[in-house]
Amino acid sequence: MIQHAILTAIGTDRPGLVDEVSHFIFEAGGNIEDSRMVNLRGQFAIMLLVGATAQTIKKLSGLMPLLIQKTQLHVEMRSADLPRPARVARPYHLSATAMDQAGLVHRIANLLKGMDINIEDLQTSLGNAPITGAPLFGMEVTLSVPAELPVSRLRQTLGELCDQLNVDWALTAM
Repeated sequence: MIQHAILTAIGTDRPGLVDEVSHFIFEAGGNIEDSRMVNLRGQFAIMLLVGATAQTIKKLSGLMPLLIQKTQLHVEMRSADLPRPARVARPYHLSATAMDQAGLVHRIANLLKGMDINIEDLQTSLGNAPITGAPLFGMEVTLSVPAELPVSRLRQTLGELCDQLNVDWALTAM
C-alpha cells in the first residue's frame, strides 16, 4: 500500500540540487507525486510529496543524514497520510497586484481565515512597475471556498479590503 510523506529542504542554491534530491528519492524506491521548488534570492526551497511503501518511507528517513551530508541542505520529512475532515468547497483563483507594502499577504490571509476559506496554493512575486520602476507586488492564490459561503459576500468583503489597501484584484471560479 502506498503511503505519503512530505520532504522539505532548504539551503544555498547551486546547480544540481534538484538532481541530487530526486536521485536520492528514486534510488530508495520513492516517487515524487507533487512538488514545489523555488530559488528565493539565493536560497533554494524544496517541498515534495513522496509516495512509497511504508518500508521505503522508513528507508528514506534512515538515509536522511546521507542526503543532508551530500547536499548541505536542511532537510525534514514527515508523514502526510493524516485524515482530513470532509469539507464541501468550491475552487476559486484570486489574483492581486499592488504597490508593495508590508502586510499585504497577512491582511488578505486574515480576511480569508475569518471567512473559513482555505488557501490551497499561494505564490507571490515582487517586480517593478512598468513606467515608474516602483516595487510592484503580485499574488496568485488558489482558494477552497466553503459551499455555504455566498461568493457575493466574499467579493464584497474582499473588495472592501482591497480598496483600503489600493489592491487591484480578480476572483474567478476554477
